[in-house]
Amino acid sequence: MSAVAPSPAVSQRRASAAVLVGLPLIAALLGAVLGSAFGDDGARRVQSAPQPRPAPRVAASGDLRFVLPNRWTTAVSGPSVPGFGDARPLFARSWNSRVAIVLLPPTGPSLLPPALAAARRPGAPAPIVVQAGRVRAYHYALVLGGQRVVDVYTVPTSHGTATVACSGVLYMPAECDLAVPALRLARGSFLPLSADSAFLEALPSVMARLNVARARLRERLARATLVEGGARTAGRLADAYARAGRELRPLVAPGGKATATTDALARLRTAYAGVARALRHRDRGAFTRASRAIRTDEARLARALAGWQRAIRAA
Repeated sequence: MSAVAPSPAVSQRRASAAVLVGLPLIAALLGAVLGSAFGDDGARRVQSAPQPRPAPRVAASGDLRFVLPNRWTTAVSGPSVPGFGDARPLFARSWNSRVAIVLLPPTGPSLLPPALAAARRPGAPAPIVVQAGRVRAYHYALVLGGQRVVDVYTVPTSHGTATVACSGVLYMPAECDLAVPALRLARGSFLPLSADSAFLEALPSVMARLNVARARLRERLARATLVEGGARTAGRLADAYARAGRELRPLVAPGGKATATTDALARLRTAYAGVARALRHRDRGAFTRASRAIRTDEARLARALAGWQRAIRAA
């Protein structure tokens, strides 16, 4: 998301009111004449030129940008946060807090990396939702080693989860909240915040890999002339759908909409495995049933993907 300063509204008058435009002009001229004639000392008033606003201070790492809030500065180091070690975090600090900001791959519906997800107490309440414009984040207050309270914010994006960890001398979550509207992306967009956010983050890359594999393997299956070669290709197609399902299943929230997509992938894996068996056993009836199931479930998958694509474009 790019920050765009609002443009001032421009008021347009109708042509029928053009005759009134001259009145303010005449009044301005008269005011200038009277001012020069009856000015107290004839001194000229000098209007100072408007001073340009200072450019925002921005820290960058990869596609992640962080516009430093007022009185915040960059830092060469920051809080030690489990799960941040290999991700090249940005560091910043305020008068009270030390902050680490990083883009992380999705690993679960909470949007937390596994090491931080493990720090949540069993039965912990749901995270607070923090909103700044169109950007919405989960806010977790986590107790790490040594009874250190760390405020963690997770924001879904098309390039991974923008994750902010904020640790202060004094516990002041309102100050840490300032990090959320400061987040920017050089490429991509922020995604809707929901139980399906992690799934939505990973879906495009998973489907891109699946599409490459199934385009190549379907062409090979259509050109197969030997039974065993066709069966092996159908088995590889089943493996490709199984792989996509394995990558996405950990990101599906219980009761979330993503279940329909992973279910369709699982059925397609089963159907292509059925094609492989039918070819090896030369079972025409089983082959026909498996082929019909593939057509049905490919249509279901296409409808589900179209819905996810609309969600991404609406972000």
